[in-house]
Amino acid sequence: MTYFGFDPDATKELGTGWYTPPGVVHAPGSVLTYEPQWNSDVNSVQENITSGEVHPRDFLVENGDPHYRKRYFRPPVPCPQTQDGLSALWVVYANPYIGAKETTVLPGRTVTLKEAAAFGCIIVQGFGRIGIFDAEAAGMLRFGQLSGDEYFVSEKAAREGVTITNASRWEPMAILQHFGPDNREMPKELPA
Repeated sequence: MTYFGFDPDATKELGTGWYTPPGVVHAPGSVLTYEPQWNSDVNSVQENITSGEVHPRDFLVENGDPHYRKRYFRPPVPCPQTQDGLSALWVVYANPYIGAKETTVLPGRTVTLKEAAAFGCIIVQGFGRIGIFDAEAAGMLRFGQLSGDEYFVSEKAAREGVTITNASRWEPMAILQHFGPDNREMPKELPA
């Protein structure tokens, strides 16, 4: 069994993306799974009888597409490099709902990140600043503790540019950005 039902083409490929529509049976592995979602996928079924409702076997083990990878896999698409110390890859794209980038700021660098649309972001590695705010990847949080790893950047601020500083001397600052459908720079089609 793979992450997406029994599709033999779907394998673990780190640093890649998927567009997973709601309702598709899938399970993350023991690595980071980043799933920006337009529609919430809150159905969790662990057995075929839940609250008196009987689900057929097909509901539990089939995703309806025997070659899921061919339709929904998203290989990383490099973004044009606009400044030294900043790189980005589109990892979720070519769907009408949502897009995502993996953005990296090299150690000791300060960059100005400009985007065509508002975005949310999560810092998954490193520490520094986003605009006027301290930012860092969360190591371990206990219930009720605050963190400095999630931010929202308005459309106005995104278009004008937000300053990001990686305060580490050695470690890159990795940021996962997620966009709504209004980002005109998001690739509309899969690479050939």
